[in-house]
Amino acid sequence: MTAAPRSPQPGLRIDPDTGKRILLVIGLALELIMMAAGLWPAAWLVLRFAPSARTPGHWVLLILAAVLVFNYGYLLALLALRILIPLPCEGDYPLTPDGRVPRALRRFMLNVLLVKARFEPPWAAMFSSVLTRIPPLSWPFARCFGPRTTSVTMGDTLILPDPHFVEAGKNVEFGYGCAIVAHQFDNRGMHIRRVRIGDHAVIGGQATLMAGVEVGHHAVIATRALVLPETKIGPYEYWAGIPAQKVKDLPAHAGASPAAAP
Repeated sequence: MTAAPRSPQPGLRIDPDTGKRILLVIGLALELIMMAAGLWPAAWLVLRFAPSARTPGHWVLLILAAVLVFNYGYLLALLALRILIPLPCEGDYPLTPDGRVPRALRRFMLNVLLVKARFEPPWAAMFSSVLTRIPPLSWPFARCFGPRTTSVTMGDTLILPDPHFVEAGKNVEFGYGCAIVAHQFDNRGMHIRRVRIGDHAVIGGQATLMAGVEVGHHAVIATRALVLPETKIGPYEYWAGIPAQKVKDLPAHAGASPAAAP
């Protein structure tokens, strides 16, 4: 007599909303760790030099130094967490038939927490937006967080949900509030593709580039244009509209179009 096959035991299933709450708690714990890494040296600095501060000028310098030290400590702790948590990979990640989120998407969400901590730091955000773009932190942040580019922006003036999937050449002009999004998510799963931007390109203010977009060198994307996924824009092309379409070819070595101004 053959024994009846045993039905598989149901595994632990967490609905998406509960999973997001768990991720928020994890994000809070990571944020507290990074803040502690910044507060400890800042508090030490204040305790060490407070007895010598006898004028308002002394206190102003001491407080500014403490804020600067806090930001360095916070950013160094963020870099350490970035190294410990693996990056997601390009690809298509469908949901399982029973609606579970694949492991790659859980890794992606952990990286979302780190990106949020990078671009929305506590307190003196202006410090971190500058410190991560000048030496000595500019190189490790570009390598570990992205975007991979030698172009310099005036602080965090663009929106980068997936900076590690963005590659840009030299002297790229990013308009204020432009967004570069390297992922798409719907009820079927997630699609992740790298976005590449060539040298001397111009991305207009509040323009949006989506997953898999490639922008050729010296190309211009107009203000508030929406470039759909997997679009290939050639060198010296001018694109505008929602969705963005090619408007014309630009003469070689032409300057940026007024329509692409921030």
